[in-house]
Amino acid sequence: MKITNREVLQSYILTTAKYDYSVYEKRILYRIVEQLQYLIEGKILDKRYSIQQGIFEDSKKFTFPFSAFKKNEEDKNHAQIKKALLSLENKVFEYEDEDVWRTIRIIYKPEVYKRKEYISFVLTEEIIQCLLDFSKGFKKYELKIAMQFESTFSMRFYELLSNQKTPINYSIENLKQMFGISDKYKETKDFIKRVVEPAKKELDLKSPYTFHYEPIKTGRKITSIHFVPIYQPQFEDEDIKKQNLNKQMSNRWFIPKNIYDFLIHNFNFTDKELNNNLNLFENIYNNMSEEALLDFLVDIRFFASNADNPKGFIIGSLKKKAEQIFEQKYGLK
Repeated sequence: MKITNREVLQSYILTTAKYDYSVYEKRILYRIVEQLQYLIEGKILDKRYSIQQGIFEDSKKFTFPFSAFKKNEEDKNHAQIKKALLSLENKVFEYEDEDVWRTIRIIYKPEVYKRKEYISFVLTEEIIQCLLDFSKGFKKYELKIAMQFESTFSMRFYELLSNQKTPINYSIENLKQMFGISDKYKETKDFIKRVVEPAKKELDLKSPYTFHYEPIKTGRKITSIHFVPIYQPQFEDEDIKKQNLNKQMSNRWFIPKNIYDFLIHNFNFTDKELNNNLNLFENIYNNMSEEALLDFLVDIRFFASNADNPKGFIIGSLKKKAEQIFEQKYGLK
């Protein structure tokens, strides 16, 4: 099946979660994230896909065509897809932040309907909410690019670095934990040779985002890696590029999609409420990057959630932020 390209928002919780999945398992995850995004955007699913009530009260049954998980039309590897489904049913990924550590199982009850060429499986509400939780940030990537990688390490680095504009450091230990390979590559040089270098090579050949890296030493030992994102526009989808350009040129594109999703799904803003504040968002967006704006909203999320009027608190905080930007820009006190 030809892959229809689109930009997908992936929760930072999933991007940084600890797991070791195969390429086909990752492709299944990509498709789940894609369909959930269609769902929260209120878009009609392709007739070959469906999301219905699951076997448990707090679960959903997902149905996909078999071809949804193939790299391209030439991919005939049905056995690997079934193997990936079986493996996913028996795996969990670890998630940990400053408040909690937990394991989350991805799917239940996978079924393959051979004659009709489609599969189904069940997701609990817990994993669905995790996949839709943008409160700690998100990563945006092109689905078609992600689906075509041959290495799961390339997939993970693509997710971490896609649309990343500034250099970022990761410790060797943190990367190995995220990739689920803490017990492998005891020598750092082997980790770089077997994981970092091959991923960089594949990203160099086909990804809009690749990287330059520099090892960081503590004493004589390499303990971290400094990643410098490199943008390769020749690999970016032309249609997506045009869509983004049209959004930038539109007089109404003052609420970036990621900010819109954050406010809608975390604080139940309505379109009318957001439209009533377009002038505010225009002022903010013309003087503040999307990443900085999202970071600001994440920082005030706790206080907003505990306010008597969470929406009013957010709008008031944005107005104060706009005033601060104005004062700083024009040297006012």
